[in-house]
Amino acid sequence: MRICLALVLLAALGRPDAAAQPYTPRVGAGFEALVTLPGQDVMPEGLGIGARTRVSIPVNRDLSVAGSVGLAGFVLGGQDDASYVVNPQLSAILTIPGRGSVRYLVGGFGGFLPFGGTDGFADPEGGPELHLGLGWAFPLSETSMFVEIVPALLVGEAETTVVLPARIGVIF
Repeated sequence: MRICLALVLLAALGRPDAAAQPYTPRVGAGFEALVTLPGQDVMPEGLGIGARTRVSIPVNRDLSVAGSVGLAGFVLGGQDDASYVVNPQLSAILTIPGRGSVRYLVGGFGGFLPFGGTDGFADPEGGPELHLGLGWAFPLSETSMFVEIVPALLVGEAETTVVLPARIGVIF
């Protein structure tokens, strides 16, 4: 018993830098473009342009958990046909070791909440979503620039569709 206790104490004391190293949250902000498939009633159809913010908290050097929210507008048809989508997400971010740019996988769940449709006849219903994608971060001096493609499977009440977001922004 004493030997086990001594080994545990040695293991804990042998890594003082790991316990003392704080992992500070990172904040990201950027733009996104959503592409949806035509002929479905779950999301507004076409191209949506918007913004997204994310806060990530590192668990260790390779894994972070993140919460984000995006707002996109499907406004290319003009003000009368405009509709909007709010997209909150919870994600795990797994960093892939490499040189130069940092690659990472983003996966998790969230929802698409459309609003603002004016015709009332075929308003999209939205629903929960699962997402899995790939991102690249390019270190700058004190910040990083990121690019992501994170496809989502959106589950509506009567049908399922795919939403393809592409994102670019800055991590502080």
